[in-house]
Amino acid sequence: MSARSAVAQQQGADEDMLAAVDHYQDSDLSPAQRAALSLADAYLTYPAEMSESVKQEVAAQLTPVQVVELVLKLMGFSTDKVMVALGLDLDEVRTFTM
Repeated sequence: MSARSAVAQQQGADEDMLAAVDHYQDSDLSPAQRAALSLADAYLTYPAEMSESVKQEVAAQLTPVQVVELVLKLMGFSTDKVMVALGLDLDEVRTFTM
């Protein structure tokens, strides 16, 4: 389990919700949750090429404050990618809150 999954569970997510994230576009997650995940996908893959449809979806479902908060959290969460790529990810997950 990743640290992000552990924190999500600590904040109330269950196994079904975590599984839905993998196929969020076809899931029963709320439109706002799907928009947030679309933004996360675009940000983490190639933000300079974010499609107009993602921008429109995000603008329709999230407030500007929510978008800023999400991007800041994505920036913080993505800092662990170096550790994962080097195979230095923690074996034991320690939960924390932000």
